Amino acid sequence: MNDRTQASSGKKKIFVVGADDFNLSLIEKIPGSENWELIRTLEYSDVQPASGRIDFDELYEHARSIIDAHGGSPDAIIGYLDFPVTSLVSLLLRDYAMPGASPEAVAKCEHKYWARLKEKETFPDVAPEVRAINPFEPENAKKDAPDYPFWLKPVKGHSSVLGFLVEDEEGFDAALQACRQKIHLIGEPFNAFLDKLEDRSEIDGIDGNFAVAEQLISAQRQFTLEGYVWQGEIRVYGAVESLREGEHASSFSRYQYPADLPEEVIERSTEIAGKMMTAIGYDGSPFNVEFFYDPESGDLHLLEINARISKSHSPLFHMVDGAAHQKVAIELSMGLEPDMPYREGKDAIAGKFMLRSFEADGIVKRVPSSEEIAELKRILPDFDANVLVEKDQRLSDMFYQDSYSYELADIFLGGHDKDMLEDAYNRILASLPIYIQPHPEDL
Repeated sequence: MNDRTQASSGKKKIFVVGADDFNLSLIEKIPGSENWELIRTLEYSDVQPASGRIDFDELYEHARSIIDAHGGSPDAIIGYLDFPVTSLVSLLLRDYAMPGASPEAVAKCEHKYWARLKEKETFPDVAPEVRAINPFEPENAKKDAPDYPFWLKPVKGHSSVLGFLVEDEEGFDAALQACRQKIHLIGEPFNAFLDKLEDRSEIDGIDGNFAVAEQLISAQRQFTLEGYVWQGEIRVYGAVESLREGEHASSFSRYQYPADLPEEVIERSTEIAGKMMTAIGYDGSPFNVEFFYDPESGDLHLLEINARISKSHSPLFHMVDGAAHQKVAIELSMGLEPDMPYREGKDAIAGKFMLRSFEADGIVKRVPSSEEIAELKRILPDFDANVLVEKDQRLSDMFYQDSYSYELADIFLGGHDKDMLEDAYNRILASLPIYIQPHPEDL
C-alpha cells in the first residue's frame, strides 16, 4: 500500500517491531483491527537470531529506516518480545515524540541490578539481598557474593539464559565460567542501549557484562500481573499463573490464565507493582510483573518487572477475554486509555504448555508434521502449536534456553476447566511425539 492509498484508507499505521506471523494473526483478530495497517518493522529472526548475536545499533537504524520509508509519522510502535525489542521500542517512541515509557524507565526495569536498587529504595525491609558481580574478576566476585545458596543471573537476562542456582564454590566457578563465555552476546548489545540513555549514574560502571547474585526468594506459587500505567495510575487487567518443573523447579512447564489466586493476593501485588512503577518513573506503557507467593505464610516477593506485554500470554487473553493484549500496547502507543474486554472469549481457562527436554544434549529425530497438527486442530478447535525444533537439530545449538532444559514446543489450549486442559494436553503428547536421540558424545 503506497502513502496515497494509506491516507485515503484512513487506517492507522501500526509498526510492529520483531514481527512474526503467529502474533500478527492474533492482532488481526482483535476487534477493531480492520482499522489498522500492521507494518512489519524488523522480523522475529532479526531480533532473535539463532546465533544469539545481536547488533543493536544496526537494528535500531534499520527500524528507523522502515518507519521513515512510510512517511515517518507512526500512529503506534509496539513490540511483544524481550530484549532487544523492548529497548528498541522505547528509543523509537522517544525519537518520534510518541506516548510511552522513557528509555530510562525501561532500562530500570530491564537492568536487574538497577531494578533491585529501586526496589530496595521502595521496600527496604523486604527487598532481597543482591550484589553486582563481575564474572571477569572471579576473585573479587567471590568476595562480593552473598552466602550460598543464591541465584546468579546476567544483569540483562533473556529466557533464563545463564541463570544458575549456586550452592557452593564449585558451582560458582562453573557459573562464572559460563558467564565469561556467553554473557557478551546480550551484554554488549545491551550496553549499546545503555549508551543512549540521558542518565544512568545510579548504576555507573555496572554494565551489561555484569551479573547479579540474588538471595533466594522462590516460593511454591509463581504468577504474573499484566497491566499498564495510565497518567500515573496503575491498571491491572489479568493475572497469569506460572507452573514450574525440572531441576530446582526453575523451568516453566505451563502458563495458566486466569490464575487461581485469592483476590487479596492480587490486590496486594497490584499495590506493590504500582509503587515500583512510580519509583521507576514508568508511565504510558504496558508492563508485566512476576511474583512469588507462599500460601502458608502469605509472603509476596517481587521477582522481576518486564517493560512489555508477554507474548506467551497473548493467546490466553484471546481465548478467555476475547482479545490478545497487544490491544493494550497499541492503544497506549496511540495515546489512548486501553479498553480490554473481560471474559468475552469462548473459554473459561487457557494455558500455554511448554514441552521440554531435560537431557544434557541430543539430536532431534522426529517432529510433528503440519498435517498432523492440522488434524488435531480439527478435533480440538481450541488448540494451537508452535514447534521450536527441526529434524536433525542439535539441542545444544539452541541459544535462547534456560540453564537446565531445552524448550521443544509451545502448545496453546483452551477449555472449561483445568482437568479439560490437562486431558487435552496428554492426548496431544501422544499424538504429536518429538523424538530425541542422545548425542554421540553423551553415550
